Amino acid sequence: MPQPSPAAPADASPCAVLIVEDEYVIANDLRLLLLEAGYEVLGIADSVAEARLLLARQRPDIVLLDIFLKGSETGLDLAALLEEAGVPFIYISANDSPSVLDAVKATQPSGYIVKPFREKDVLTALEIGRYRHAHGVEVQLRKEKSLQIALTETLAQARPWPDKLLQAAGLLQEAISFDLMAVRYEHGSESFTYRYYRTGFDEYQALDQEAFLRLINLPAAHLPQLRELDQKFYDFPRCYGHEAYAALCRQHPLLQGIAKSLRMAAALVMPVVVGPQHRFMLTFFSRQPDAYRARHLALLDRLEQPVALTLERVLAFEEVARLSERLRQENSYLQDEVKTTANFEEIIGSSPALLRVFNQVSQVAPTDSTVLILGESGTGKELVARAIHNRSGRRAQLLVKLNCAALPATLIESELFGHEKGAFTGAHDRRIGKFELARGGTIFLDEIGELPLELQAKLLRVLQEKEIERLGSNTPIKTDVRVLVATNRELEKEVSAGRFRMDLYFRLAVFPLTLPPLRERLADIPALATYFAQKAARNIGRPFRGLAPEALAELQAYAWPGNIRELENIIEQSVIVGDGQRPLVLGRSLASALFQPAPPPAQAAGSGPRPAQPPKDLLDVKQLQLETEREYILGVLVKTNGRVRGSGGAAELLNLKPTTLEYRMEKLGIRKSITAAGPEA
Repeated sequence: MPQPSPAAPADASPCAVLIVEDEYVIANDLRLLLLEAGYEVLGIADSVAEARLLLARQRPDIVLLDIFLKGSETGLDLAALLEEAGVPFIYISANDSPSVLDAVKATQPSGYIVKPFREKDVLTALEIGRYRHAHGVEVQLRKEKSLQIALTETLAQARPWPDKLLQAAGLLQEAISFDLMAVRYEHGSESFTYRYYRTGFDEYQALDQEAFLRLINLPAAHLPQLRELDQKFYDFPRCYGHEAYAALCRQHPLLQGIAKSLRMAAALVMPVVVGPQHRFMLTFFSRQPDAYRARHLALLDRLEQPVALTLERVLAFEEVARLSERLRQENSYLQDEVKTTANFEEIIGSSPALLRVFNQVSQVAPTDSTVLILGESGTGKELVARAIHNRSGRRAQLLVKLNCAALPATLIESELFGHEKGAFTGAHDRRIGKFELARGGTIFLDEIGELPLELQAKLLRVLQEKEIERLGSNTPIKTDVRVLVATNRELEKEVSAGRFRMDLYFRLAVFPLTLPPLRERLADIPALATYFAQKAARNIGRPFRGLAPEALAELQAYAWPGNIRELENIIEQSVIVGDGQRPLVLGRSLASALFQPAPPPAQAAGSGPRPAQPPKDLLDVKQLQLETEREYILGVLVKTNGRVRGSGGAAELLNLKPTTLEYRMEKLGIRKSITAAGPEA
C-alpha cells in the first residue's frame, strides 16, 4: 500500500526551486512532484551554461543538482558558483565513486539524494536542506559577530601595533585560512608593512622587510622592489587562485619568487580605507590554489566598516596622545626659546673675525644644508646654531638640542630616536625622540665628537635615508629635520685615529663654520664685558657704573682659555663682590700659577740669578701661557708615572676629560713614554 506523501510546509509555497538535471524524464518527474507539493519551479536546466542563464534571471531558494550534466562542466563546477552566491543546493545522483563523493563533500551541499528516489525522499531532503541552510546562516552570522567583536577589542588595545596585528591574524585564521598574512599601512608618505608567517597550528613568525627578504632568500638590494610591489598590489579587493595567481606572478617577478620560495598558490587582497587619510591593506597567501572564494571577500567586506571605525578611533587617540606628548615637550623647549632666542644683535661683537662668521651664517641659514660648527669650548657654538635656525625657513618650528656628551651611550639612542613601550628595562611608555620632536624644524647635536661609533652609523643612516626607527620597533618613520652639529674636537684627527667615521664626517661637513676664540677677538672684550656686567647687575638688583680702566686693561691682556664662558663667569663674580657705587673692578686676579712664567734655569757656577723678563706683547703672553701649561702637565704626568686615564690618572687630577688632555698633550708636543727622568719632551 503506497505511503502518503508528506505535506509541504506552510511556508513551502514561496520556495522557488531550480532543477539542474540532464535526464528529461527524471527532471520532469521532479517538476511535477514539486508543483504538486506546493513549490515553485523556476525552470529545468540540463547543463551548467543553461543553469547560469536561469540563475541570472532569478535567484532560487534552493537547487536540485545532478553531478554529471551535458557539456564539459559538471554539477561540481556549478556548486562552486552556488556556494559563492550563498544559494543552498542538494545533489541528486546515482554515482557512488569515492573520489566523486569526496569532491561532493568539499562543496558543502545541503543534502544528497540517491537515484532512484522516492517522492518522500525528495520532499524530506528539501525540508531538511532549507532548515540546515537557514540554521547555517544564523550560525555564520553569530560567528561573524563574535569575530567582529574580538577584532575590534584586539585593535582597540593599548599595545604595540605588531602585537595587536599578530593577535588579529590568529582570530582571522579560522575564517580565512592563510599561510602568510601581510598588513600594510599608508598615511601620506609614511608607511609600514607587517608580515606574519604561519609556522605551526597557532604559531606565527613576525617578519619585517629585511627578515622577509631573508626568508625568501633574496638580498637586501631587492627591498625597493618589494616596496614597489606593496604599492601596486592593493588597488581593489580580489581573489587570486589557480591561473589568476599564476598570471599575477608573471606580471611581478618578485612575487613569482615569493610563490616559488614559499610555495604560495593563492592570494586574497582587501584594502580597508580608514578616514580620509589612512589606509590599511590586508593580503592573505595560501598554499592551496582554491583557498579563497568570493565568500571570503564578502566576509571581509562585512567586517570592513566596524573594523575601519575602530581603527579610525584608535589612530585618532594615538594621534592625540602623540600630539599631546609633542606639545608637552615643545612647551619646555619654547620656554627655553623665549629665554635664550638669539640673533645677530644678541651675539655681541664687531671684530673682523666675528663679522666673517656673520657673513657665513647669512649665506647658509636660508638653505637646508647640514652645518658643522667648530670652535673651542665656550666660543658660543649654540648661539650661532640658534642664529642659523632663526634666520632659516624653519624658524616657526622648534630648535631641538641634544648634548651628546651629557648622556651615557646607552641612553643617547633612545633620546635621539625614541623608544616603544617595553623596548628595554624601564621603558614603561612609548616616547618620541628628538628627531620626531624636531619634525619640520632643526635639531642641534652638540659635542658630536663624543658620539659612540655604533651610534655614528645610525646617525649616518638617518642623514642618508631621511628616516628613523624607534627602539623596539622596525617601522621606519620619515623625518623632515635640518641638522646642525658642533664640536670642539678636530674631527679630521678623530677620523685618522679611528674614533670618528669618515663617511659621517663628510656628511656633516657640508658647510663647516669655525668660530674664533676670544683671544682672537680682543676688540670685542669691552662690549662683551659690559653686556655681561649689565645682565648680572640687573639680576641681583644692583646698579652698574661701568668698567674700571684697569679692569678692562687686565681683561684685554688675558689669554682666555675658557673663552666667552670664562669671561661671563669672571664678570658675574665681580658684580657680586662689587658694591655698585663705583666702576667695576675684577673680583679676583686673572693671573694664576698655571699661567705664571716658569722659574729660570740654574745659572752657571758663580753667576747670580737672571731676572725674569716680562712679556712685551700679546704673542709673548700666549707663548708664556703654552710653556706654563706644558710644564704643569709634565709635572702631573711625572706624579702619575705617565698614566693619563683611569683612577689616579693625570686627567682625573687635572679635572679634564682624557681625550681633552691627550689633545692638549699632542698640541704641546708631550709624548707619553716615561723614563727615569720623567715624560719625554
